[in-house]
Amino acid sequence: MTSIVSMNSRNKGHKFEREVVNLIKDNLGIDAKRNLMQTAEGGFDVLGVPGWAIECKRYAVAKPADIKRFWLQACQQSEQGEQPVLIMKQDRKPIQVFIKWQGVGSDCFELEDVRGLADISFDLWCCLVRERL
Repeated sequence: MTSIVSMNSRNKGHKFEREVVNLIKDNLGIDAKRNLMQTAEGGFDVLGVPGWAIECKRYAVAKPADIKRFWLQACQQSEQGEQPVLIMKQDRKPIQVFIKWQGVGSDCFELEDVRGLADISFDLWCCLVRERL
């Protein structure tokens, strides 16, 4: 039973990663790709968006502790010069994007501290990506 649940969960995650890749292509014109070697070699989920280390999560309901765990993973997977980003989808909710707040007061929190996160829309994140290109 456990292996079926984990396999379904893994498939749901892979499907969401493909959805994010397609949304990036549609909204930004960037030929992003899933990181097919992430399990074996580590690294973030979606490759090809300059300056961003994208971690994707698809959960029925994400509790604050889950978001903290996901954010820490995004930070650990990011590489030098890349900003971690957590793109998350919960059932019956729009896609959420979590990034480190870059405005006034952003120096108050370390990168890994979830109290310094901004929860923004996917559309707003696309605007931020365009500004950096």
